[in-house]
Amino acid sequence: MQTTVDLLVRHALIITQDDQRRIIDDGALAVRGDRIVALGSTAEVTAAYTAPRVIDAAGRALFPGLLNIHTHLFQAAVKGLGEDMPVEQWVQAVTFPTAAVITPEEAYLLALVSCLENLRSGATTVMDFMYGMRDPALHDAVIQAMLDSGLRGRYTRTIVDAGADMGIPPTMLQPAEEALAHAQALQAKYNGAGDGRLDIGLAIGVIWAMTAPGLRAVRRVADATGMTITMHVNETPFDNVSAQQHWGRDTIPMLAETGVLGPDFIAVHCVHMTDADIDLFTRHNVRIAYNAVSNMYLGSGIAPITRLAADGLTIGLATDGSGSNNCQDMLETLKFSALLQKVGRMDPSCVLAQRALDWATRGGAAALGMADQVGVLVPGMKADFFLANPFTPKAIPVHDPVATLVYSAGQANIETVVVAGRVLMEGGVFTHLDEAKLLRAAQRAAQNLAERAGTEKLLDRRGKWRPV
Repeated sequence: MQTTVDLLVRHALIITQDDQRRIIDDGALAVRGDRIVALGSTAEVTAAYTAPRVIDAAGRALFPGLLNIHTHLFQAAVKGLGEDMPVEQWVQAVTFPTAAVITPEEAYLLALVSCLENLRSGATTVMDFMYGMRDPALHDAVIQAMLDSGLRGRYTRTIVDAGADMGIPPTMLQPAEEALAHAQALQAKYNGAGDGRLDIGLAIGVIWAMTAPGLRAVRRVADATGMTITMHVNETPFDNVSAQQHWGRDTIPMLAETGVLGPDFIAVHCVHMTDADIDLFTRHNVRIAYNAVSNMYLGSGIAPITRLAADGLTIGLATDGSGSNNCQDMLETLKFSALLQKVGRMDPSCVLAQRALDWATRGGAAALGMADQVGVLVPGMKADFFLANPFTPKAIPVHDPVATLVYSAGQANIETVVVAGRVLMEGGVFTHLDEAKLLRAAQRAAQNLAERAGTEKLLDRRGKWRPV
């Protein structure tokens, strides 16, 4: 007798990403509620289960959803502004002015666009790193966008208690204790929202925007609440220059001294690392968010990711915000994460396609403390996955499905996306949102925002294209 479940996907090539990295030819997957209840050959699974919703995935590959463990969702607002600038100049010329005047309505629209692009590129879990806005409505707006998009996410609220001399606007500066109280209020309000798809964490912007008491306060609250901490670390040499000026020691030793480092600390970028830095990270079991495309875009350098991985540190992949990447495409990130290490090491074998996929799935899940929920396809895990149709000129022919996804696939190949058992996109069309209407509204919002923020003046007037 067959058992009834909610969703059945059959006749797929299933890349499980389990401990054995099994690939199941002509496989099927059964979903009840938000979890996978069975996975195996189509013959076995369909003999045991039936469902009112069946997806025939013949000719498609089924992958666990990718995890984008560092981005700034509202930065869809500033795509194409402030090109060719180093990061310190870029944040002061583009992102700070934008953050100072953005409205909750604009933040919602532009964050939602970023969420949809993540889904279109196979990312089903996203950790947002929201600036330390004083206006609570801005935080609520981005969180609502994450919930409405249907993806799984962690929203981190940035603590910024210094940095006025570096151009941080008053709208983003706040005593640490006050900002931390707001983060705890967000946790009380939103942890478990979206039927368990969302939780709240803490973020530290940069070392030069914090006081030592502020750093210690973040650790104290993280310990008390269980919230993770994430931080931009050593993206450029300026971090250490600033830390030396303020405290007479480099960034990572200062983080160790103030108690910030730990297995719940997700370090973003990690480009300019010394042996001593890496030793401290290893001793504290820090997790790494590798942002290859952003590091190239801003000319920040090449993070020593293969060295960090060889020392046993957990690696996850990330796009960073669209302002320092110009997209939220996790497939592009997947490819360049491998290629940047190859060129940096001058060794084409230093990152294999399987390793890059591991970073984007299992590694990201472990970094976020979600390894028991997502990142692999086995019974009991959350039903977060996507179907890739390889029949586009970019992806065909397929010889190795993992290599095809990492090096050849694009958003056009992502056909169906499921999060928590809910089909969010099918046949390349979102099932729950009017994407065309949203994109036009977001274009108008971004134009108006750039005019108010004064960032339009940064454009090289080679022509003015206005889609709406």
